[in-house]
Amino acid sequence: METRWLYVTSEELPALREASGKVCIIPMGCVEKHGLHLPLGQDIIQSSYICHKASQIETVTVFPDFIFGDVPGRIPYNPVGNVTLPLETQLLLLEQLCEQISLNGYNKILLFNGHGGNVALLNAFNRNLLNKRRDFVFAWVNCALPAPHTLAEILIEKGSGSIPELTAEDEEILLRCHKNNMVTGHACFGETAYMMGICPESVHLDRLGIESGLSTGKSQKYTEAGLIPLNYGWDLDYPNAYAGDDPYECNERIGKAALRVESERLANAIKVYKEDTLLLEELEKMQKAWDKND
Repeated sequence: METRWLYVTSEELPALREASGKVCIIPMGCVEKHGLHLPLGQDIIQSSYICHKASQIETVTVFPDFIFGDVPGRIPYNPVGNVTLPLETQLLLLEQLCEQISLNGYNKILLFNGHGGNVALLNAFNRNLLNKRRDFVFAWVNCALPAPHTLAEILIEKGSGSIPELTAEDEEILLRCHKNNMVTGHACFGETAYMMGICPESVHLDRLGIESGLSTGKSQKYTEAGLIPLNYGWDLDYPNAYAGDDPYECNERIGKAALRVESERLANAIKVYKEDTLLLEELEKMQKAWDKND
């Protein structure tokens, strides 16, 4: 069935809401540089795609994309194309969107986060919800990167042929990357695989090798001293907005496998969240406390 909020009519939405168990998921990403080989919209593109794919496994209403996630701005090396909104704008927008979703009868809101930089923002948002009178519960799932390491671990555990999308050559690539402890992080093999599986024409492997994705190590002295510098030192360590070994051998088949594995993982999280009653019981307790204090 159609699960995307934007693609159903106002008459159809109530039926989708009930089929979703009153759970609505928000894909969240950002707009920022991903090396020289991946598009600026990498995080929201992968988040949106995986949410829709997961919704076809476990029915959930997919809200329109929350595109503009937390990207630091006004720094000396802020790359061209990055889009930065003030934190207060992002927090207010997310809160008001959740309120609108709730007004449409959803009591469980789930967010699928495709951008690591959003974690601090989401922690603050989640904490602030404790101080807000509301009619919904909120949780989020961080996007994982199955390629190459998780896929290799599946092959090691279940054997050759256990990932149907892959050829024998693909299996060799993944096992070799895993054995060599390939570095992943940002615009890495994992994210490249996702984009190869979604929109391969947006991937420019010929641009690899121009800028390094390896850490400069400049923030290490702060870490050793127990200090947490601005943005956790990420901008010092990865000034090229790229973190990982060059994914020269990545391909579309590996991308399709990674997307399936992550979509199945998200679908399971949706199922657990949909069937849960404890969080709603806790919300009811909070609502009674709010009423008592009014």
